Amino acid sequence: MTSLIPARLTVVRTLELLLAVLLTVTVLPRWGVPVDLVLVLVVAVGLRAGTQVGALFGLVAGLLVDVVPPGSVPLGATALVYAAIGAGAGVLHRSVRASVLLPAACLLLAAAAVQLVRLGVAASARQGFDLGHAAALVVLTAVVGALLVPPVMRLEHHLVARGMV
Repeated sequence: MTSLIPARLTVVRTLELLLAVLLTVTVLPRWGVPVDLVLVLVVAVGLRAGTQVGALFGLVAGLLVDVVPPGSVPLGATALVYAAIGAGAGVLHRSVRASVLLPAACLLLAAAAVQLVRLGVAASARQGFDLGHAAALVVLTAVVGALLVPPVMRLEHHLVARGMV
């Protein structure tokens, strides 16, 4: 008989995701800091857990971003992009110990990909798009992510090593 209680690591990831969404939507915009903490978390999980978990986590994270105000149009676009980014980061999960710069480079590419998709959506809907804001978001997300990804990965490694999952 399988347990209906989720693994502790799933609970930790869920709490991290909820905190990242709330901070990204409420606190950081008030401080004028354009950082996508959800994307940082998607890359961290992908780098730590591999392609399947990275893609699934990215899909769930993107859906949450899509439904939390201000949301995104079309619904599901962010979910698909984050799923692809989670899977892409997961491809590199065996190489993450080889380079300290890998998480930062991965985040820079991921943040740029998200902004390119948003640019495409805005162009197809004939809406304006602030390139300066998008560039700031890409750079700040990569910098903050380079600082946050290693501790998130260490936390998950610690939980797995201690048998807490």
